[in-house]
Amino acid sequence: MMNNFASFFFRLKKILSNLLRGISMGTADVVPGVSGGTIALVLGIYEQLLENISNCSLSLGKILKADISGSIKELKKVNFLFLIPVITGMFLTIISISGLMVELLEEHPEPMSGLFFGLVAASALVTFSLVSAWSPQKIISLLSTAILFFVLLGLRSSAFENPSSWIFFLSGFIAICAWILPGVSGAFLLLIMGNYASVLNAIDNQDFGNLSMLSLGAIVGLAVFSTFLKFLLDKYRDIVLSCLIGLMLGSFRVLWPWPNGVGVINKDGNEILSGTGVDWPNSNNFLTPLLLGLLAFGIVLIIDSISKKSTKSRS
Repeated sequence: MMNNFASFFFRLKKILSNLLRGISMGTADVVPGVSGGTIALVLGIYEQLLENISNCSLSLGKILKADISGSIKELKKVNFLFLIPVITGMFLTIISISGLMVELLEEHPEPMSGLFFGLVAASALVTFSLVSAWSPQKIISLLSTAILFFVLLGLRSSAFENPSSWIFFLSGFIAICAWILPGVSGAFLLLIMGNYASVLNAIDNQDFGNLSMLSLGAIVGLAVFSTFLKFLLDKYRDIVLSCLIGLMLGSFRVLWPWPNGVGVINKDGNEILSGTGVDWPNSNNFLTPLLLGLLAFGIVLIIDSISKKSTKSRS
């Protein structure tokens, strides 16, 4: 009897612990520049999470091939006692705080853009340190990606207003791929696509139609790219990381101090920060965005430091 009682509380403790881990990851996933994958790495669950996601993806793939027995075999490898609380914690947190993020983006666009600038700049620096040895090929990959994204983002004149269902599908497809990688933020990719605010609004307003397309895109992206991304990182890790750094640097075109900011559509249907030029902003309020950017920069570096210490202690 006592053994059953102890076993129950042990399992309950594990579930609550994993739920809290999911909450931490969900908080990070809403903020551009902070990666849920990085938080998973800090908490020591990244490899376990990736393995369980890969098993789920393989199971889904076998279902599509009508291999039911193979699908069940892959599902048996999944640790649902771990995966379900983590995913539940993430989604509950994203749903809970998305409304707050929408309000902050609408009421304080430039300070939030400054905050995101700091987060992305620090993430680029952290990813830079992950490259084992720099070579001309890696530097060219970084610079070409940065220039390409800087130019492409200049072609986007505004954030999406009333985006179609397929835009939500594409958003889910792309963001989930970033979610797998430590140091790369799915919210950050939504930001440079111009659909970040729309996704937050859909979550906050419980727009199940668009959320269904977002989820479908995420499921397809997870099934298609989880194994592919793992292969790329195993075979061409430094080149992939170099391109990711270039993507982050190129994204500065839509962040403070340049006026495109976070591309938020307000309640009147107007974009709060518009234009994709590189002119200095008209606003004289530089101090608040600058301080928030520096604060965000420091927080990401602290998280990275904790992550490295956690990795060393487990090795």
